[in-house]
Amino acid sequence: MTNTFNKGITSPILEQGQGYIFHAAGGDFKITGSHIETVTETNDTFKTLVAAGKTFDINESGISFYYDYNAKASVSKIQEGTVENFDTYLALSEKLTFLEDAAKELRLTYGKGEKSGALKEATTEIKSVKEAINEAKVSGLTVRFSFDAKENIYKAGNIEVPIGTQDKLSEMFFASAYIKYADKKLIDAFQLACENFASYKVLDFVTEATKADVTVVTMRAENNAFIFRTNESTKLARFEKMLTTAAIEYVKEQTGADITEQFTDLLDDAKLNESKREETKALYQEMLSFLYDQKGRLAEADRNLPDIKAADKLIGSEITKINQVIEALEEDTLTIEDGYIDATLKTKTEGLEEDAVIKVDSVEYAQAGKNDILTVFAGAKPFRVEKYKVNIASEDTV
Repeated sequence: MTNTFNKGITSPILEQGQGYIFHAAGGDFKITGSHIETVTETNDTFKTLVAAGKTFDINESGISFYYDYNAKASVSKIQEGTVENFDTYLALSEKLTFLEDAAKELRLTYGKGEKSGALKEATTEIKSVKEAINEAKVSGLTVRFSFDAKENIYKAGNIEVPIGTQDKLSEMFFASAYIKYADKKLIDAFQLACENFASYKVLDFVTEATKADVTVVTMRAENNAFIFRTNESTKLARFEKMLTTAAIEYVKEQTGADITEQFTDLLDDAKLNESKREETKALYQEMLSFLYDQKGRLAEADRNLPDIKAADKLIGSEITKINQVIEALEEDTLTIEDGYIDATLKTKTEGLEEDAVIKVDSVEYAQAGKNDILTVFAGAKPFRVEKYKVNIASEDTV
């Protein structure tokens, strides 16, 4: 299997609670604001739409698939000319019906002794058309079932199929002998996908990289990165939230793909923050050097004097605090749990009661406007809540 990298993954996206469910690389997920999680329960419509996405060709123009008319089976590969043969077959079948009706009318009107030669001519033409139909069948017939999203038109080959809101394509195609009875479910799935065409979206927040049997899907929700890794051979899967730089390195290591572009803006911000952190650290180190110098001067003074003792204690306390700050600044990474603070709800909201205990991303809270919506957590479950409904404890003010 060759290495692949895909930035154009298409999936149905359906609303579920305060978030939206989507599908990628065999997994179902839910995005709620800045959070993404795996989901085990969806619904029948979503499952059918996901299966349809793997069966039919879905693009910005509409939906289509090929069906072998003779074998009565869906096909992914077609023989050259067989699609055109089906259109020819339909035209010939229509002509045959017309000729047979005309011949029947002539026999009823004039009887078998019709003298003009019209009946004989029609009979000859009928024979010729039947031979052409049989030849088309032998050469192979492929039906291209399609849906034009812009025009909202269904087609079988080049024939438009008018359909009412309560009509079922499967019944119509089966009645026309286009499909076998067992494939009515296939056509029902096709119709459902067409009726929900607007739900299919290109997931611009998702990339998929594959190397051999390993596929890694990288998802971004606002400033957060999530990784989903699957192994086709072992059928094992892994999902986790990662720091941006860790996600980039992980995908590179697993598949060789470079997903830096997916997080360029965050990396630029990180560089700026790193620069500010280094400046702050340098400032604290200068302060620390000054305090150590002062502590050294006090060591030469009379340590029994109360003022000297108090000053030494104060300087020692400040040195401890500054060392803790510098140690924190020197940390290269933060875990995914870091940065969340405790809060409560000022008022009842969807799914949560008043005074419910929640956790809020301190950075998101600080940057959000009063009426902006935040992603908060009650336990492990994410919710979308307006900032003005969130009450931060005074000691946790950000």
